[in-house]
Amino acid sequence: CRPAARGGGAAGRQRAVVDRFLAAARARDARALAAVLDPDVVAFSERGPVHGAPAVAEGAAAFAHFADVARPALVDGAVGAVAFVGGRPVSAVAFALREDRIVTVSVTTGEDRVRALDLAFPDG
Repeated sequence: CRPAARGGGAAGRQRAVVDRFLAAARARDARALAAVLDPDVVAFSERGPVHGAPAVAEGAAAFAHFADVARPALVDGAVGAVAFVGGRPVSAVAFALREDRIVTVSVTTGEDRVRALDLAFPDG
């Protein structure tokens, strides 16, 4: 794990979208989740792909307990977040964005699998 440089511009806008996603997941706010998801968003996890904003928002609500302990991060170079429990990384999520909307969500779970990712955390 390495620190990530803070940035403005596109990186700052992407980080703001991720922050809104995490806040909406923490609040279990489907309307706020829908506002940051592209209607045709696809989420990938060990369970297989999930298509469309309603289904992905529902899955994000299930992620809410991890959102409570998630830190913003770069996950394999993509904006995302890593959830920690007892100081151990247990889940990572990476996002692909288009025009300030999330179009792809990639979820990795399990401490060993998360540690195998290239993770970088913003300063502060």
